[in-house]
Amino acid sequence: MAGAGGITIRPWAGRDREQVQNLLKLLSEDALVKSEDAPTYVAERDGRVVGTVTLCVFRTLTGPKAYLDHLVVAPDSRRRGIGRALVEYAIEKARAAGASRIDLTAKSEKQPGRALYRSLGFQKRDTASFRLNLTEPTTAARR
Repeated sequence: MAGAGGITIRPWAGRDREQVQNLLKLLSEDALVKSEDAPTYVAERDGRVVGTVTLCVFRTLTGPKAYLDHLVVAPDSRRRGIGRALVEYAIEKARAAGASRIDLTAKSEKQPGRALYRSLGFQKRDTASFRLNLTEPTTAARR
C-alpha cells in the first residue's frame, strides 16, 4: 500500500529484521525481535524501513478484538505522516478482521503518540494496566 510521502506499508519480512530491531531499540533498550511471524507492518521509503507497527487480532468470547503495539518511526522521518499512515493501516486491518475495538497503551511522556491516537479517534480509558512478567519469578513463585 502506498502511503504518505512516498512510503509503502507492507507486512514485514526476514530481510527487515535488523532495521526493525534498530527501531524497537528506540522504544526500549532491551527490546529484541524474537518472532519471525509477528503480525507486524513496516513503512518503507527508498528501500529503508522508517517505521513499524504490530497489530495483534485475537478471538474472545464476545468476538475479535485487536491490540496495537510497537509503533515507532525513525527520528529523521517523524512528523511526516508515517505514524499516522501505519496506524490507519492497522485500523483497516483490524476492521477487515472483524475486530470490535483496538486497545493500546501509551506512556505519559509519549505526548506526540498520544496526540496521534486522539486525532484518530482513540479515547483514553480510566483503567489500571496490570502486567505479569513471565520471564521473571513471580512473588508467589518465590515463596
